[in-house]
Amino acid sequence: MSEDEIIRVISEKFQILYTKTFEFFYILTGTMNRTGIFETLPENFFSPLASPNRRHYAALLGLYWRTFQEFPRGVEWSVLVSRFTEYVSLCRETILEEDVSLDETPSDEDTGEPALFESGEGAGVEPVRVQATRFLRTLMAAGWMSIEILEDYSRMVNMTAWARPFYEAIGRIEEGLSTEYESHIVAVYSLLCSDAAEENGHYAVLNAHEATVALNDSLKVLLQGIRDYYENLDIAADEGGIASLLHQHYDLYAADILDGAYKRLKTSENLSRYRPRILKRVQELRDREDWLSDSAGKYARSSRIPLEQARERLLVMLEEIRDVLKGLDPLLSEIDRRNMQYARVSSERISLLLAPDSSITGRLALLAKGVADHPHLARGLAHSLFRMANLSSESRYRRWRTAPSSASFTDRSLSDPEELARIEVLLRDRISRQLSPARVSSWLSGKDRHRGPLTVERLVENDGDWVRLLYAVSYAESRPAGFDYSVSVESEKRLCLGRYDCPDLVFRRKHEN
Repeated sequence: MSEDEIIRVISEKFQILYTKTFEFFYILTGTMNRTGIFETLPENFFSPLASPNRRHYAALLGLYWRTFQEFPRGVEWSVLVSRFTEYVSLCRETILEEDVSLDETPSDEDTGEPALFESGEGAGVEPVRVQATRFLRTLMAAGWMSIEILEDYSRMVNMTAWARPFYEAIGRIEEGLSTEYESHIVAVYSLLCSDAAEENGHYAVLNAHEATVALNDSLKVLLQGIRDYYENLDIAADEGGIASLLHQHYDLYAADILDGAYKRLKTSENLSRYRPRILKRVQELRDREDWLSDSAGKYARSSRIPLEQARERLLVMLEEIRDVLKGLDPLLSEIDRRNMQYARVSSERISLLLAPDSSITGRLALLAKGVADHPHLARGLAHSLFRMANLSSESRYRRWRTAPSSASFTDRSLSDPEELARIEVLLRDRISRQLSPARVSSWLSGKDRHRGPLTVERLVENDGDWVRLLYAVSYAESRPAGFDYSVSVESEKRLCLGRYDCPDLVFRRKHEN
């Protein structure tokens, strides 16, 4: 097969996969014959949630959602108005004025209610019940609810079909989002590994695929939640200090992540128990021609698509279930890594604020903050041998990445005894000439013929003496108890000796100080 034919085949396969994924998405969402979301939703559907009183509209929608679940068939108008009135009476001081046209709200004939206010009335002077009714009529005009008049002339407020997913989202946000991966993996196992998969395999695969995607999304939400808390550490430390960090770590993060989602993830055995069984079952279903033919036929009749297309979709969904479950390990490892990273950094921030000078990191942070707040302190950072004009990005230490070694240490036949002996001689010679505190002290003693202070002019005669001088200064400053000499700067003048420049250094033997 030529290169052009390979590219053509790959392109055709990609196009088929893209088309199937696109069609599958629209079948699941029920919008195959629609061109967009606002072909279904009213144009002003989101206008209440974008108004100045959007907080109150969202709260009232959540109140209606909870009330709607209490009744078997809608909510009576009077009951809903009473509950809206209770909310408005509690939050009336925070309700803002907004321009609401009566033309945008349902007519009195639609709602069965008499006109309760005129268009020129302001929100600040309206009675509480009138304000509550205005909120309700605005939501109805936006398409969130509808009125149904029963045979006994009672008025029921029902939710519109297109608004139901949004009600569920508002309810979940109010109650607090939780990662339900434990129930998702159980649902996938129950759907694929039960008798229902034999009789109605197309429904089982559709629902199992949806639960698998939800499982993956839940774990991603958990990972993102840990990341959000990690990014808020600096904000919490700057705004509230130790109290804010402790509150975020032990109250918010512990309740939301550790004691909730992360604890369920690490203590539950459902994922590790059911995942191998599900993968085995998926492979069995893919290999069974009788099951594929029967399930594809039922799927084709219910979805009104060709038989071959239904078969391909079932196989694609089974493959996606398999791939998602096999790809969970990197995601789980990243969740563990992020959690440990957050715990470590949060503890370090708290320790840094409690005892900033208890660690090298804290001391460096204090030093950097002091230099930033007081530029004159930069003079105190001057080294004994040289001065740094400023701290920049080039001042940071960078760990060099060494290239991986390609040498083979297993084949001993390549070793040359004579070459090894020569390398050993060179190594011993380097060790014998290596400078140490004793040798540097002996060098200073050799220069100290008159038992007096040793200046730079007396010590330096060649390049080798400059190297020994650097070692002498380093040992004198870093090992004051074990080195025989001390070093000091006599004056602020600089000495120029040959190609080098250095401060006016003087070495003295310890017993002479």
